[in-house]
Amino acid sequence: CTCLPCGLQGSLDAADYLKAKLGIDFNETTPDGWFTLKEGECMGACAMAPVVLVNNKKMHDYMTHDKLDQLVETLRNA
Repeated sequence: CTCLPCGLQGSLDAADYLKAKLGIDFNETTPDGWFTLKEGECMGACAMAPVVLVNNKKMHDYMTHDKLDQLVETLRNA
């Protein structure tokens, strides 16, 4: 989520980190086809920001750089 309340809680930094890690921007897909980044607007979890929604099904909260790294590796190995 990149709305203002979440942005103030670190979501913009998390988004920038993921963009750099994956080498893509919003609405782009990695060359291997595994990841596409979509910008979200209010997922109703401001108190748990930054949050990431995977495949429109599972929300991950309090996403630090380390947790983002772990999530990406978990998804790559799924």
